[in-house]
Amino acid sequence: MRPAPDFSSDKHPRPATGAEKLFSKLFFLIPLGVIGNVLFCLSAVDRAAFHAALRFKPAYLAVALLLSIVPWFTGSLRLLLWGKFLGGKICYRDTFKIALSAELGAAVSPPFIGGCPVKIGLLMKQGFSAGTAFSLTVLENFEDALFFLVMVPVTLTLSSAWNLPILKDGLAGFKQAHFWLPASGIAVAVLSVVLLSRFQSERISRLFPAVRSITARLDSSYRNFIGTYHAIIRTGKTFFAMTMTLTAVQWLCRYSIISLLLMGLGIPAQPLLFMALQVVVFALVAFIPSPGGSGGAEAIFYITYRSLLPADAIVIVTAGWRFLTFYFLLFLASILLLVLNKWTSAEQMIKTGRLGSDNDTLTVRSSGYFPGGSNAD
Repeated sequence: MRPAPDFSSDKHPRPATGAEKLFSKLFFLIPLGVIGNVLFCLSAVDRAAFHAALRFKPAYLAVALLLSIVPWFTGSLRLLLWGKFLGGKICYRDTFKIALSAELGAAVSPPFIGGCPVKIGLLMKQGFSAGTAFSLTVLENFEDALFFLVMVPVTLTLSSAWNLPILKDGLAGFKQAHFWLPASGIAVAVLSVVLLSRFQSERISRLFPAVRSITARLDSSYRNFIGTYHAIIRTGKTFFAMTMTLTAVQWLCRYSIISLLLMGLGIPAQPLLFMALQVVVFALVAFIPSPGGSGGAEAIFYITYRSLLPADAIVIVTAGWRFLTFYFLLFLASILLLVLNKWTSAEQMIKTGRLGSDNDTLTVRSSGYFPGGSNAD
């Protein structure tokens, strides 16, 4: 594993990366989304519902805000555990910055892509190989999917919600040909490309020499990817149990926000049902092509919960849910990332100053000159 880059010997602080500049610009765009949400509420709700929202109980809002940021801490700890397991020299502050950066990266890319490219790039910057960084990102998604596969059926069964129209219609959609035909076509195309590159790699390399280096890098990344999972299967079961526990805490907190929002408005909530429906909502948002799922996320939430919530409150609940699970997180992540980057730059400047001072002292001593005294000769 290659060592992480060291900026301690630089004479100047590390310049801002393109991602950091992008996030700084994003910080000024967040208020636009919040203003859009407010205008949407003012134009779509009646006066009675608006006054009811003003009587929102602050205690529920405080708990909802707290639970919304818990996934940053649990996700950072999950990444730290796996990074340490694989022998990486990474600390919690590094993984926390990666979590914040991934949050912001997801806001400027389609939900299907999310913050994965940002996370992989920052892990590589910490010294992990491309294959290992990719495997760590996939592993996190695998843990999430495994938790959802267990949580959703359990919560739907306990809440007796299998007969809800939205779930029955959704399950019926999986049986339709128009769903399986495109999925099958994509699977066949991907498999064909993999097999072609596997068995015709030498011929392709001769025809296109530039492909050889790309193929070698992909092959190396693939070997690192497979090696990571072999190591986890052999000796990582305890780590997997710990990270799965953190995964459960992470998503239970994130998906409880909607119930707290409703209780703060004085609307009866069904925590188990609404928790399961959140998985459905975020799964559908993944197909929205707009950055961060803007516009589509609100529409999907509105359609999903419209039959379960009072008609005069659905718009306010939709706007509040989007604020707590998206805009508030972007705003806070932008501030924290800027502060952490300033902190890191200050530490590097202090360290560089100390190194420079030590080097000057060594130079003076090696020259045989001592201020206020005589030469050693």
